[in-house]
Amino acid sequence: MNRPAEPLLSDAAALAWSERNQRWLSQRLAGWRQRIEQHGDAAARPHAAPPDDDAADFEPAALQVASLFGLSVFETELLLLAAGVEIDAALRDAVGAAQGTAPGQAVRLSFSLALALLPQAHWDALSPSGPLREWSLVHFDSEAGFSRALLRIDERVLHHVTGVAAFDERLTGLAQFADPPPIAAPDDSVRSIAAALSAAGESVVMLASEAPEASGRRASGAVACAVFQRLGLRTLCADVSAFASACNGDPREIARTARRLDREAALAGAGITLALPRDSVHGAVAVQLINALRSPLIVLGMLSAAELAELPARRVLRFDVPRPPPQRHTGLAPAMQAAADRALQQFHVDPAFVEQALAGVAAIADADAAQRALWNALRSAARGGLDTLAQRITSHATFDDLVLPPFVLSQLREIASQVGERRTVYDKWGFAACHSRGLGIAALFAGESGTGKTLAAEAIANELRLDLYRIDLANVVSKYIGETEKNLSRLFDAAQASGAILLFDEADALFGKRSEVKDSHDRYANIEVAYLLQRVECYRGLAILTSNMKNALDRAFLRRIRFVVQFPFPDSAARGEIWRRAFPAAAPMETLDWPQLARLNLAGGNIRNIAVNAAFAAAARGTPIDSALVHGAARAEFAKLERVPGDAAGALKP
Repeated sequence: MNRPAEPLLSDAAALAWSERNQRWLSQRLAGWRQRIEQHGDAAARPHAAPPDDDAADFEPAALQVASLFGLSVFETELLLLAAGVEIDAALRDAVGAAQGTAPGQAVRLSFSLALALLPQAHWDALSPSGPLREWSLVHFDSEAGFSRALLRIDERVLHHVTGVAAFDERLTGLAQFADPPPIAAPDDSVRSIAAALSAAGESVVMLASEAPEASGRRASGAVACAVFQRLGLRTLCADVSAFASACNGDPREIARTARRLDREAALAGAGITLALPRDSVHGAVAVQLINALRSPLIVLGMLSAAELAELPARRVLRFDVPRPPPQRHTGLAPAMQAAADRALQQFHVDPAFVEQALAGVAAIADADAAQRALWNALRSAARGGLDTLAQRITSHATFDDLVLPPFVLSQLREIASQVGERRTVYDKWGFAACHSRGLGIAALFAGESGTGKTLAAEAIANELRLDLYRIDLANVVSKYIGETEKNLSRLFDAAQASGAILLFDEADALFGKRSEVKDSHDRYANIEVAYLLQRVECYRGLAILTSNMKNALDRAFLRRIRFVVQFPFPDSAARGEIWRRAFPAAAPMETLDWPQLARLNLAGGNIRNIAVNAAFAAAARGTPIDSALVHGAARAEFAKLERVPGDAAGALKP
């Protein structure tokens, strides 16, 4: 059944083949009509099939079906007669007369007539394990008894026998034939996979890609199409998620649909690609499908070790698909092509989005403005589903807005520099080939609350023109075993495609120390931490973690941190500068005593809270912001913190 398809025919050759197939079929059915009309004459009863009336170099569609599914002579002729009843009125009348079908009643070929008429007849032709029923080539009604069963050819098979191009409508929405891949596949990978797939009969190839889901799926799909093309096969693409929805997890329905998919692949001369969801939510359905399918099979994605163990009869061959290079676009100016290359190295988007973005910036005359617009368009397109998994922070903060010691500012600029130059170091200079792990950048921002950790992350994102996403722990951590890992997998996969910066605020809650295992809860909590460590190490973007308690973090995680930035509590001079910057130039202000306010022992975040609260109070009163309003807001802030102003109490007199 898995033989390679014939080479694709030209339009003229296909037309010639179709005409020969129709002529052969007409002659074949005419011969059977004559024999059926002579059925009552024992001397004229045929004991062999009518002779073929065409050249030996031609294989009609009916005999292709017989060869594909291993039909016997009797089963082949039975299939032909069932097709003839549907398409040949004269043959249908002859069958009806031979069976004594009442006038006006629908004519169906009876199994008893086939047994009496056709050569090499055998009873087990309609057994459930026989090819006619196993592959649903014919359907039958046996209410009147097995020998009187009425047969009807399957519609998809009828179209194939008559040479009509068709697709099984019951697979609509579940599978489709692939168009030629938009990107080229590596020749070495294609040759290796094709050789392995053709050498092992029961093998299944799994293509694993380290690229984000969208671009990785495209790259794997291109490789699969090239492999099947090399084997002389078309590519029939199916998706596990669609099967899971259509079959509602029913094993019998999954098996029936898989057999229908196999039949479609055989009739079309195709191999099957099976796309796995990244989160493995339908792993059980994927295992059932892989076990049931018999066609040449390439799986896009990888199953877990436990799921692979459920495939004892299949030899699994894993191949890694390299990340596809940025697509080149003809007709672009060199500067714009370089800008597109930089953007596509950072953001992984569908080629259609790239074309739309390029068309959108084509009318911008200023080259720098066009390059910025292209970057922003691809950044927006790459977000995908990340907005549903984390909170995107929009900020206009810059390094000049930060009030920090020079050494801390230098560390922050170094982080931004490494993110910007990582392609040069990793790809051009070959560090990625030498160090397969830890190619991302992880930074820990440690310090008391309000010392500027989140603002520093915003400044880095703004400097690099990247999105900053704050991870909402409520959407990630789950009390159910294994769900936290699935949530994190979806998060990191989406982030890889978007090129975004991930901000794990209050990271000690998520990356805490692993504890001694005393029960199952401890064991699974430790597994979650270990999984987090692995994903952070493999993440090729920038992950920023903020924590008020650096010592609470797991030491194994600290080893994977490239930068540890300690944000100090601001001294008096820094507090004075923060006070001055807390009030925008447009805000109506009376003169404030900055040195006196700087004596208040507060972090930058608290100072900004006071400034905002004083501004609202002034707006409600309809007056400028004055010392009394600032002092009142400061007293409220200290009360919130359950602290007293200390040696600055004199500055807060009513």
